[in-house]
Amino acid sequence: MRLAVQKGANLSILSSPWPWLSLTKTPRAISLARTSFPSPLLTQSTRILTRPGLRLFSQNVGLRPAKKASGTIWRRTALAAALGLGAWGCIKYANELSSFLAANEEMDVDSPHVLVEPETFQHPYERKSWCYKVYVKTKRTLFLVVIFTPCAMLYSFAEWTASEEWREYWLKMLVQTVELSGCSVQKFAQWCSMRPDMFSPDVVEALSKLRCDAPPHEFQHTRKVIREAFGREIEDIFEKFEERPVASGTVAQVHRARLRKTYAIDGKVRDVAVKVQHPNVLEETYCDVDLLFHIVNMSETFKFPMKKDDFMMVLQRQTNFEWEAYNLRKFANNFRTEIKEGTIKFPDVSLDLLSPAVLVESWANGSTVSNFFSTLEEGITDVSEGLVSSAKQLSQSMVHVMEDTKKDLARKIFSMNMKMFLRDNLIHSDMHAGNLLFSAETAELTVLDAGQTASLRPDVAPVFGKFLHAICTRDREGVFKALVDFDEQKGGQVPDLNDFRKDVNIAMDKFCPEGEPIIVGDIMGQLFFALSKHKLIMRSDVSVSLMSMAVSEGLILQLDPDFDMVGAAMPYIAKYGTFNSAAHS
Repeated sequence: MRLAVQKGANLSILSSPWPWLSLTKTPRAISLARTSFPSPLLTQSTRILTRPGLRLFSQNVGLRPAKKASGTIWRRTALAAALGLGAWGCIKYANELSSFLAANEEMDVDSPHVLVEPETFQHPYERKSWCYKVYVKTKRTLFLVVIFTPCAMLYSFAEWTASEEWREYWLKMLVQTVELSGCSVQKFAQWCSMRPDMFSPDVVEALSKLRCDAPPHEFQHTRKVIREAFGREIEDIFEKFEERPVASGTVAQVHRARLRKTYAIDGKVRDVAVKVQHPNVLEETYCDVDLLFHIVNMSETFKFPMKKDDFMMVLQRQTNFEWEAYNLRKFANNFRTEIKEGTIKFPDVSLDLLSPAVLVESWANGSTVSNFFSTLEEGITDVSEGLVSSAKQLSQSMVHVMEDTKKDLARKIFSMNMKMFLRDNLIHSDMHAGNLLFSAETAELTVLDAGQTASLRPDVAPVFGKFLHAICTRDREGVFKALVDFDEQKGGQVPDLNDFRKDVNIAMDKFCPEGEPIIVGDIMGQLFFALSKHKLIMRSDVSVSLMSMAVSEGLILQLDPDFDMVGAAMPYIAKYGTFNSAAHS
């Protein structure tokens, strides 16, 4: 680098690697340098270079400082270090910015919030005094003992008599008792209904009929919960609020309401559904988990179908509406293309009106899939003789249109499920007909109640994809190997895996014959039976995912009995690499 000294102690750098750098004591030159490279470190360096004590002069033989050569060398060294540090800082900032943009490039640009998982759950009762904890657990234990004792006695009698009638009566009593027992026992029973590898078929069928409807709580409780959550009365937040709930489930009940303008979701959505947690949910979830695991561990014949931590996590995410809000927004982001096309919709969530006990989401129009389709001919009864023929023709025409709509809806539900499984690895594990709304006017499908989801852990996701591929291609050995990998003990507790392989082959031959369509629910039922017979315990994430798939399959086949699940699945398996992309999500 060659320096030339100007009169008036100006300093210019010529033939420099940084030609934009031209520093003088004049404000204009300093301003030019700052404009060319606006760095705080450069500004500081400019101040150092233009101080009066740092004047240099040029000679034919080179440069030498006017005073104190050692001091100048230190200053020049400091300058070089400062510039190097500045360059390093710029590079680091650019890398961090690039990483941030890459991590959030999948987020919808229209969303003003970044997805952040709710904090780890800590039960509020953990902060209570020990005497209060003893009181709550004792009261809850006595209540459960009282209501389950008759059911247990009837079970013993039915087993002793080996009577099918008494067993049927016991199953009815079991369902009624579970419905009466509260949130956590109901959730456990619903989960058990998804484990045919653990329970007999009649128990699974009975528990699968557990209704989501539950007695509603008083409106005063709704008012109290909203006041405690947001520090305001209902009238301050809502312009209208229906006191009578439109639905009441295991964990909460739903009210229809209209927000005031200041609380509109994204400044525009005002018609909302308000989900309010039932009383006693926290008490039940605090007491029942330890009690359930203690009772089950005392049994020699029954093994708990999931780990305590897994069950606690499921309960936490079901009873904490911050998780449901997170799931809804994540689903909406995953399906943002379909949402823009107007084919699928997830309710918008108000993040300003959100707490573990209250969820405010946009109101969804439409009818549930279970209620929407009916035989139109039944509605045409009182018609004069002259109009009977034309009425029947109109009815048949409308039925054909409805059948086409049902088939289109079946394809839409199937596509959504395959993307949830293979593309996103975030599965709506409670997708029954009551949680799907269909609008005949817009042909839009709205998915509700995202509190119950499933995701495969990264270590098993690729194996799950291979398992599905093996089912579709009728690869018996591939199915066998995947099921052994799904076992909690990796088959280590099975005396003879060859016997298990034979049962898998029998199931594949029976339910996957060549040239016939494959019904995943049928083959999985037989495979679950084989798992139970050989005492293999399937991982909870895999089991819930497979049962979720079976529930969706049943819904799709109700809409379109001729739907070819396997044939329709192959393009998705080829596109998404049998869960390879999901494994890294």
